[in-house]
Amino acid sequence: MGFEIDSEEVKINEDGTVPTSSRKIGTVTFIDKNTNQFAALGHATIKENKNNSVKGLCYDIKFEGINKATKEETGNVIASIDRTNHIGYIYKDSRYGVFGTVEEINETYEEVETACFYNVKKGKANIIMAFDEKEPKSYEVEVIGIDYINQNKNIKIKVLDEELIKKTGGIVQGMSGAPLLQERKANRCSKLCLYRRPRNCICNIYR
Repeated sequence: MGFEIDSEEVKINEDGTVPTSSRKIGTVTFIDKNTNQFAALGHATIKENKNNSVKGLCYDIKFEGINKATKEETGNVIASIDRTNHIGYIYKDSRYGVFGTVEEINETYEEVETACFYNVKKGKANIIMAFDEKEPKSYEVEVIGIDYINQNKNIKIKVLDEELIKKTGGIVQGMSGAPLLQERKANRCSKLCLYRRPRNCICNIYR
């Protein structure tokens, strides 16, 4: 999903924080079918990642390709904002992500419960991500480490899915925010690829 923030409508904090960019692309974690509200993760547009009220628009994106991850490069998803396809509005940008509402929901999407951080355990799991496909797809991963104390870098994940490895080389920039599913419950992962180990990553899961 692409986001365009109206910089004139940003609520500036007492410390004078202001937007550093008005456009970005993020990965949607979930949409509440009862309210049409969504949560997504993208690079922060607000200095210091402060919680800010914003006004802006949401657009669909144009998928353009993938720079695959290697032992030397982290890789990234290549996409651009399709400003001809407006799909919703945003009202908040913070360290926890971008929040807003969409005008329509695809009724074919699977409904799952949300989970808290402490529901995550070692073992098989899936991440959901859409690349060039019209619909999101599920890819198999394994949770190989959990730190229930630290707020940052508290989950270690290994990619098992051969299709995903063939497509991306492992974890690449642009996959942050993809939901992690275990036992049909969803958590949101902010992913950080390990250098020289693109099939493994360290994630933040906020409590």
